[in-house]
Amino acid sequence: MAIESDFSALFAPEPAPAECVAAVPCWQVLLVDDDVDIHAALRLSLQDMLVEGVPLQLLDAYSAAEARELLAHNAEIALILLDVVMETSDAGLALVRHIRQKERNRTVRIVLLTGQPGYSPQREIIMNYEIDDYRLKSDLSADKLFTCVYAELRTYQALRALEQKRLVEQLADELQGANAQLKVEIAEHQRAQAIADARMHDLVVLNRKLEDAQNKLLQSEKLASIGLLAGGVAHEMNNPIGFVNSNLGTLKHYAESLLAIIDAYEAVEAGADPRCAGLFSKAAALKAAFELEYLKDDLRQLFRESQDGLDRVRRIIQALKDFSRTDAAETWRLDDINQGLESTLCVVWNELKYKCEVRKEYADLPAIECVMSNLNQVFMNLLINAAHAIQSKGVVTVRTACVGDEVWVEISDDGEGIAPENLSHIFDPFFTTRAVGKGTGLGLSISYGIVEKHHGRIEVDSELGRGTRFRVCLPVRQPHDDPMEGGE
Repeated sequence: MAIESDFSALFAPEPAPAECVAAVPCWQVLLVDDDVDIHAALRLSLQDMLVEGVPLQLLDAYSAAEARELLAHNAEIALILLDVVMETSDAGLALVRHIRQKERNRTVRIVLLTGQPGYSPQREIIMNYEIDDYRLKSDLSADKLFTCVYAELRTYQALRALEQKRLVEQLADELQGANAQLKVEIAEHQRAQAIADARMHDLVVLNRKLEDAQNKLLQSEKLASIGLLAGGVAHEMNNPIGFVNSNLGTLKHYAESLLAIIDAYEAVEAGADPRCAGLFSKAAALKAAFELEYLKDDLRQLFRESQDGLDRVRRIIQALKDFSRTDAAETWRLDDINQGLESTLCVVWNELKYKCEVRKEYADLPAIECVMSNLNQVFMNLLINAAHAIQSKGVVTVRTACVGDEVWVEISDDGEGIAPENLSHIFDPFFTTRAVGKGTGLGLSISYGIVEKHHGRIEVDSELGRGTRFRVCLPVRQPHDDPMEGGE
């Protein structure tokens, strides 16, 4: 009962008795971490904190050596929030030994804050080092930090009071028992909190996965609808273009026949007796009026241009059909990657032609086992991203090659490039550096999934101001033990 009463008295809010040490103007708290951001976060959480109505004075050390200097010149430091891994993997633990064993300071409170628990297992540290608490940075909320700091400063205050009353040894045993009980309760609360946090984390992860899957499904359905629409339009246009092309060929034949007849008449006129010139005067007048020679040349030119235009329309229609591949959706078959790139370039040409020079460096490739319509979506996303990366005028280069049992497609640009801090996130769902409303952030994520289904990989290399290079590597044949899994 005496231990419990003394412990309660230590932590009850009461004015310091006259025999206690004179109140300091502030609580000195030493922050020891080599990460500037951790200092900023701790300062943000603690700068306005009051313990017993007294504010905190926060001191910063960015290494164990710097912390030793501050400890040597600041005897009133009450609490140390200490990182483990700094200039060495055990720099924090070495500082604990220095404080407790060499300096024989048992009063200052030491709380280990670690972001790398693998380097410092909690049980081993608590058993072998004289620390007062052990916290993972990832689990440390503002409320937990407040509770920890508040409790440790109150403990420090109690120890200082005990020192002044010369009851250190007696009350240290009582405090140790109370602290042990408190640690048991804290451990129980921590276990309960850990279980609750784990369940909450599982729910958050599951919800995020469901949301990602739903958005990817919507995006895939949208792309499938676009492909179906493109295929339908191409099919419907194919018939009228076919008979227009046939009629143009027939019309060209008829025109050539008429021009041949005209040439025959002109040959007769040229060989006729000059006395018969009057017979051809009307025809000569019409030839002059209608500029027959110009008409003959222009008529042939018009036929050539019209045929060229029809051929271009037919190529676009064929590219749409190849790109959409509604007849082979999710069907694994041997296909030509170079042809898929050509079809995709034709479809997205409107995005490229105004500001991009497209350079093609195709190698002779073997047919690979793939779902071509899915890979076309990957190529489309990479080409559109390359176009968007170029502000005014630039070059987009498309290369292909075969190395061993693998082919690769490389799409590079000389645009603005990707910031290093964004490279690790570009395949994350919904991540985009474009303005709000300008992109969904799903293009590269979906592309990554498609390439992964093909047992391939995407490599990326980028430099700000120099451009970006994406390389899609694909196996020539799918693994024999599971060749069709990616298509399901």
